[in-house]
Amino acid sequence: MKVKVLGCAGSEAIGHNPPGFLVNDTVMLDAGTITSKLTVEEQSRITDIFISHTHLDHIKSLLFLADNVIGRIQKPVSIRSVPPVINAIRKHLMNDVIWPDFTKIPTPKNPVLAYAPMTSSRPVSVAGLTVKAVPMNHPVPAVGFVVSDGRTSFLYTADTGPNERIWAEAARARNLKGIIVDTSFPNMLDAIADASGHFTPAQLAADLDKAKVPARMPLFVYHIKPAHRKKVIAELRAMGRKNVTVLQEGKTYRF
Repeated sequence: MKVKVLGCAGSEAIGHNPPGFLVNDTVMLDAGTITSKLTVEEQSRITDIFISHTHLDHIKSLLFLADNVIGRIQKPVSIRSVPPVINAIRKHLMNDVIWPDFTKIPTPKNPVLAYAPMTSSRPVSVAGLTVKAVPMNHPVPAVGFVVSDGRTSFLYTADTGPNERIWAEAARARNLKGIIVDTSFPNMLDAIADASGHFTPAQLAADLDKAKVPARMPLFVYHIKPAHRKKVIAELRAMGRKNVTVLQEGKTYRF
């Protein structure tokens, strides 16, 4: 599998874009960044978008994607997540107040977007991939995703703080090649990390040690807040794990 990082920052600033991961050219994990990094032709190839939760940095490109691909696609793009996430998008985002409801445009029978609820207990198969939702530790309903192509797999935590379910799911995953994990704040801001449902490097290290995650497991860190990037990277290096990579926007990774 190839994963192109369209955005992987914990906020938006010059050179830093919110989360958006394009898998095998057709499937998105989150939609914080899509339209500013892909051509309209590339956007039109997207068939499914898995949304981890409804914070704006993970959903805002849904709006502009709908604008860009209308009239260019034969089937609606499926917005996939657990019901609380789907319901919040329907109620608070594409509600004909904040943004037009593109699940009814141009017609209810032939919309640009379509909601596709999923449960954390039942994986779904799309575009040659199997995707399973995993509950995360965040202030709003949130899930991460285990993605597999039948040969290898990776785990995307989305936004979370300490969460033993991550590592239990990682241990169960078949031929797991890596974990994309949230580490947003430096250690000195651990209270803010706790309140907002994110990891610091020290919290991540403690969770890994508690769950006895092997040092050989590749970790790909994302969601670093741009204002704290240098500090967080330094503290990640101090963890002493060799298999820790900070994701780079625009780069493609293979699992």
